[in-house]
Amino acid sequence: MRRLLALLLMLAPAAQADVAVVVHAKNAVAALSPKEVQDIFLGRKRTFPDGRFALPVDQSSPLRAEFYQILTARPLEQINAYWARLLFSGQASPPRQLPDDAAVLKMVRENEGAIAYVDPKHVDHSVRLLLLLKP
Repeated sequence: MRRLLALLLMLAPAAQADVAVVVHAKNAVAALSPKEVQDIFLGRKRTFPDGRFALPVDQSSPLRAEFYQILTARPLEQINAYWARLLFSGQASPPRQLPDDAAVLKMVRENEGAIAYVDPKHVDHSVRLLLLLKP
């Protein structure tokens, strides 16, 4: 009975959490749509709507899979394949990956053009919440 319960728990889909898209506190962009965020993180756009350079920052944490699943409705494997094709063809490079929310927030605080995603509980006054993605 315990084995069956353990197996069922492992097969149950993991609960997704909200994901906060953040920018530098001085970034002049007031808001972005999910489509605009998607275009920046998939390399389709290199600037914010006001024309300033956008520096997308990815994570190598489990939050990365949630972010792309919510934003694109695609599993991380498809996102990785997408970037592999673009990288191989020389068309674009994927966003820089940092290990966790702390490293990502540090990068955003130090770069006015940075845009990243973190767990909403880590958003503080040093960055600005641009968009809250919900599963």
